[in-house]
Amino acid sequence: MPKDSTTLDDAEQTVSTIKALTRATGSDGQTGLDRLIIRLGSPVSLLFAFATAISIYEIVVRHFLNAPTIWAHETVIALVAFCYLYGGMLCLARDRHIRIGLIYFGTEGGTRRLLDAVNAFLALLFAVAIAYAAWTMTERAWFAPSGDVRLERTGSAWNPPIPAFVKLALFVTAIILAIQSIGHFLVALRGGGPGHKTGGRPNPVALLGIAVVLGLLVVGAAILFSKGRSLGIETGSILLVLGIMVMILTGIPLAFVTGLIGVVFTVAWFGTMGVPLVSSRIYSFINEYVLVAIPMFVLMASLLDRSGMARDLYDAMRLITRRLNGGVAIQTLIAAVFLAALSGIIGGEIVLLGLLALPQMLRLGYSRALAIGTVCAGGSLGTMIPPSIVLIVYGLIASVSISDLFLATVVPGLMLASFYIIYIYTLCTVRPEMAPSISADEQAMSWLEIFARMKGVIPPLLVAFTVLGSIYGGVASVTEAASMGAVGVLISAIIRREATWELISGALKQTLETCGMIIWIGLGASALVGVYNLMGGNRFIEGLVLDSGASTLVILLIIMAILLVLGLFMDWIGIALLTMPIFVPIIIQLGLDPIWFGILFAMNMQVSYLSPPFGPAAFYLKSVAPPDMTLAEIFRALIPFICIQLVALTIVLFFPEVALWLPNLVDGR
Repeated sequence: MPKDSTTLDDAEQTVSTIKALTRATGSDGQTGLDRLIIRLGSPVSLLFAFATAISIYEIVVRHFLNAPTIWAHETVIALVAFCYLYGGMLCLARDRHIRIGLIYFGTEGGTRRLLDAVNAFLALLFAVAIAYAAWTMTERAWFAPSGDVRLERTGSAWNPPIPAFVKLALFVTAIILAIQSIGHFLVALRGGGPGHKTGGRPNPVALLGIAVVLGLLVVGAAILFSKGRSLGIETGSILLVLGIMVMILTGIPLAFVTGLIGVVFTVAWFGTMGVPLVSSRIYSFINEYVLVAIPMFVLMASLLDRSGMARDLYDAMRLITRRLNGGVAIQTLIAAVFLAALSGIIGGEIVLLGLLALPQMLRLGYSRALAIGTVCAGGSLGTMIPPSIVLIVYGLIASVSISDLFLATVVPGLMLASFYIIYIYTLCTVRPEMAPSISADEQAMSWLEIFARMKGVIPPLLVAFTVLGSIYGGVASVTEAASMGAVGVLISAIIRREATWELISGALKQTLETCGMIIWIGLGASALVGVYNLMGGNRFIEGLVLDSGASTLVILLIIMAILLVLGLFMDWIGIALLTMPIFVPIIIQLGLDPIWFGILFAMNMQVSYLSPPFGPAAFYLKSVAPPDMTLAEIFRALIPFICIQLVALTIVLFFPEVALWLPNLVDGR
């Protein structure tokens, strides 16, 4: 057969394959490729189990046998990096990427279908841009200038070709994301979509709004590409912020917004030769060793959530506080502190408390507002109580000691929890009808009977103390402690005879999906921040703030106000990765302690978790709340607790020693 005919047949086969993969196969709007990715999620999630096992091996042989473990360290990073990349595809397949959706979630029918098509098209642009950026990096990692195959290696004593394979995986991931986006675009055009009805014509007003948004994007892109860096950093900064705000209005996932804006500004400012800057930032981010701690802690939280340990902990705390006014609400907060110390993952704690505590308080006749506020405020303490994922990410960005951050947040975190308890106790004392007493039988229980009920939660509590103690004592790094915690909780489940393959598999899949959401926001934000800094944005912002003539206190208050406003609309990791590379150098220039500022940032994110209109805590609770409990009711119930958070934030702002006392004591300063 002639060569051209063979090539044509190959092209037709490729097109046919793509059509099959992008065809919707169910009423949920998922394509064949989506379903394949979801099906393969279980085996891929096992890589987290392998990474955890290797981490434990590394700890044992290094600390007890004094043996080199370079291969283990590098293998763990590679395994987790592959999981991060796959998690992005899985979240897109299941529509789990975080989106702001200021307009999106208020639409339905033809309007939602149109927005889905727009989002899929923008996601396609993002995927193609990342594929191009990844290919420029992959080509250099796999081929020498002469064209011969030459795999890039780590340069360590073991010297494996891990970098070449991770970069290739990034390129393949971007290609698959592009095919997924094509499929979602076609599904939207045909009238399908995940989890909602999309028939009918678009609303004329909504159609006009979407047209205006797209018009603004086109005009902004035209100005940017026609002028390039001649626009200057001032105009470039305005276009960048406006571009982000306009794009998130459509409901496109936040990771794709920041990544696409980053690539667009790279090309406009530096030309196509600057694209490798984006790929190198993404590669460096997914290979950051500190980030390995995140999936370990998420896995630890998932195992707790799926086993009976968290439930038993809650029941035990309920009995300890049985004679206090508002005792069930108070014990919910105490249990929330322990749960935060066990996991550091906020969403899971709110859902868990919503399943355990909310029905209990409502059954006992507690005020609905008090029950809602207690669950959401207590569940969000994971931002402050170590091991906090928020502080891990901040420590990575700010290049400060995570163990010092964990020490610094102990007093403010416990102070905030104490404020909640004081408020609940005072309210229930003044207004006893807000919190009826528990049953007489439970009030009459002896401490021996209560201890008997607590035996089941002793192993996981020992795990929590061991994890935090090893970090504070300098025995283990945060990543090592996280892996020990995950294994410790698994052993606790085995001791309690709760460890089943279904439990472990479900926890691993949940970890894969959760990390996919978190890390992909980080990928996009890392690329955007890197490009903006190369444009001179960090120097521009620093100069704007430091040369303003404002006092240190005024500058701090402005930064706090910016964080609070952003918290109304964005997720914490997006805020951290977009603002901390700019704000932390300013804090250092002002002569302030970045450890203290990290606690202020975490407390700001506490407020953002409860604040309307997009406080995540409200949406987490709504997912498990009674059907008659509306979002408006939930947000109204959170107002007193938001005020308490602002009081605690003010105290730490004006009295830094509240946060710095414990680290200074431990360090002997």
